[in-house]
Amino acid sequence: MEKKFWLDKWEANEIGFHLSDYHPLLQKYFSLLYADEKSVFVPLCGKSRDMAFFESKGVDVTGCELSAKAAIDFFSELYPLAQEPVTAAKGSRFSRYHKNNINILVGNIFDLESSDLAQTKFIYDRASMVALPDKLRQQYVSYLRHIFPTAKMLLITLDYDQNIMSGPPFSVTQDEVNKLYSFAKVEFLHRSDIIEKELTFKNRGLTSFFETAYSIEW
Repeated sequence: MEKKFWLDKWEANEIGFHLSDYHPLLQKYFSLLYADEKSVFVPLCGKSRDMAFFESKGVDVTGCELSAKAAIDFFSELYPLAQEPVTAAKGSRFSRYHKNNINILVGNIFDLESSDLAQTKFIYDRASMVALPDKLRQQYVSYLRHIFPTAKMLLITLDYDQNIMSGPPFSVTQDEVNKLYSFAKVEFLHRSDIIEKELTFKNRGLTSFFETAYSIEW
C-alpha cells in the first residue's frame, strides 16, 4: 500500500485493525517465547496496547510506525499524566517518541538500520505481514533478515477467501509463511477461526477468518 493510504487511515481514525486490549495470543505465548528477553522490536506498531504489555513485563520496546499520529495517540492514551514524549530533532531518519521503556520510531520501516535496534533479537509481528500486499511481503522478510542476523519472532497472521474480500488486512497462508521464512525454523503454534468475533468482516461476506500464530527463529 502507498504511504498516503495508511496516513489517511490514521488521520480519519479508520483503524478497525487496532485492538483496545492486549492480544490474547501474545498473552498466551509470552512465557514460552519471551521469558528471557530484555527487548523486543514491534514493526508497524501503530498504537498497539501490546507494547504496554511488554513494558509491564519488564521488556524494553522499540516500535516502528509510519504515522506520527499513531505514536502520539499511544502515549497520550496510555500515559495521559506523563510529560509529552520527546521528539527527535528534524533531519534524522526517524522522529523518536519515547516514554518509560517504550521508544517509537516514526518513519519508513525500510529505513531501519541494525544500530536503531541496539541488541534487540526478538520481533513481535501482529500487524506487519498482514498489512503488506504480496509484492512487499518478500521485501519485508528479506529486510528483517538483513537487519537481524539472528532473531526470534512471534508472527500472527490472518487468512481468508480473498475472492470475497480483499485486504488489508491481507490473507497470508501457512504455505506462504513457510516459503517466505524457508531460511528459518518455523514452528506452528495455534490456528482458530475468529469470524464470530470479527463482525465487520462477517458482514462483508466472509464465512471464515482464520488467525494463526508461529514461532520463527533464524
